[in-house]
Amino acid sequence: MKENPSFLKEQIITYLGNKRALLSFLNNGFKVAKKELGKDKFSFCDIFSGSGVVSRFAKAHSNYILANDLEDYSKLINECYLANKDKDLPQNIKKYYKNLIQNLDFQKGFISELYAPKDDDDIKKNERVFYTFKNALYLDTIRQKIENEIPKELRHFFIAPLIYEASVHSNTSGVFKGFYKGKDGIGKFGGEGQNALKRIKGEIELKMPIFSNFSCEFEVMQKDANMLAKELDFFDVVYLDPPYNQHPYSSNYFMLNLIANYKKPEEISKISGIPKDWNRS
Repeated sequence: MKENPSFLKEQIITYLGNKRALLSFLNNGFKVAKKELGKDKFSFCDIFSGSGVVSRFAKAHSNYILANDLEDYSKLINECYLANKDKDLPQNIKKYYKNLIQNLDFQKGFISELYAPKDDDDIKKNERVFYTFKNALYLDTIRQKIENEIPKELRHFFIAPLIYEASVHSNTSGVFKGFYKGKDGIGKFGGEGQNALKRIKGEIELKMPIFSNFSCEFEVMQKDANMLAKELDFFDVVYLDPPYNQHPYSSNYFMLNLIANYKKPEEISKISGIPKDWNRS
């Protein structure tokens, strides 16, 4: 059996140090590990899972996966995409999905209030311009509907694909510490060069989650890596890929956490709107 190619290419968030380019290299490493272990499948631990792409890739090679990351968005992403596609799960999700996206009654929320201009064609000074107004309104509407209409045990199957859409169709270079502006310092889609407008202004649309063709036991954790390392039992293969510097990722991806939890921040920074209580671990 081969892996679903879409599973390793689609619905992967835009992320610093994303490891998609390393998958062929990791595949060779996995082959060596299997040979050394004398196993066709191994237990696998991804301590800094981030976008979750390495854990996804490991699913075809593993009999057990532990994916860990401190960030709320990463937890939801891993809970969604590491899930095993039994015969009932896709149909169950599809039933709710159809009701969720039909007859949308758009509702304003804190994303359209705090992180998008009121008029895309007349952006004012001091307005934040992370999204087009329409996309921000869509994020607010769908995220509120997920909270109100989807059973708690299924919400991650809808929030994770929405987080992916929010990471792609943003007026940023990939991180949310700032948004593109014109030379006058006012927010501008694509910046002064109006770059990547097709991506930035492309309409956000919630899609069904993509699943692996393989199944294995898995666990998702949200612990400090130093503490987790002391608690772990034996694993055949451990993947260690810490952040490239000592700056925490939470401020870079605060928007994804806001969408993950959908709680209006009480206090935010003046320019980018970063919540003052972002995770500094």
